[in-house]
Amino acid sequence: MIPALIIWLFKKYATPLLNRRRQNKKYTSLRSVKTVTAVMLMMLTLSLPLFAQEQTVKYNVLKGNKVVGCLDLYKKRNGNNLYLKMISEVKVKFIFSINVFCNEESLFQDGKLMSSHVLRKVNGKEKANRQTLAADEGYKTIAEGKSGILNATTINNNLMLLYCCEPKDNAQVYSDNFQQFLRVKQTGDHVYRIDLPDGNYNYYSYTNGICSKVDIHHSLYTIQIKLV
Repeated sequence: MIPALIIWLFKKYATPLLNRRRQNKKYTSLRSVKTVTAVMLMMLTLSLPLFAQEQTVKYNVLKGNKVVGCLDLYKKRNGNNLYLKMISEVKVKFIFSINVFCNEESLFQDGKLMSSHVLRKVNGKEKANRQTLAADEGYKTIAEGKSGILNATTINNNLMLLYCCEPKDNAQVYSDNFQQFLRVKQTGDHVYRIDLPDGNYNYYSYTNGICSKVDIHHSLYTIQIKLV
């Protein structure tokens, strides 16, 4: 796509400029080339943000000082639409080996959650398959095939979005896994705690507005998700 843009810029801006330079003898060929190059570089620089719509952010998952997995967050913005996809895989060993694979997706439109999906497998067996879908009035939820209704008119923040931007103290964030709202509590400079309904809790830490670390405190283990 970039080469096509360069060709288009050349036809639109460079060709007319060269033609004018040929008709005016006081400009040398070298000066014309320099001018055309400067114009093309300027236009290409201004056009680069058009291509900065997709991004993949990578995290390592650590247990102690050992890397036991990875997490990739893919973001795609198209106008007022924001699509997020998070894929994580963790392999840990207690008495026996546990392999946890999770695929999460969210679609926001004009800042409103339109749909989300959480799929989690443990040692290859499906343990969670949950969806949240915007409806005419509120949201419809599906958990392992069972439908429900969420008493909320608008969801504008969920746990996936916490990886993209720093929340506010005492804000509410939607858990696509638990399919309910959770409270955000600030515990330090750019550090926030979220207590989960199952008794576990997470700490989210931010650097320059981006989530750089998540400390997951489970009753059986503690792991850390760290920005690569």
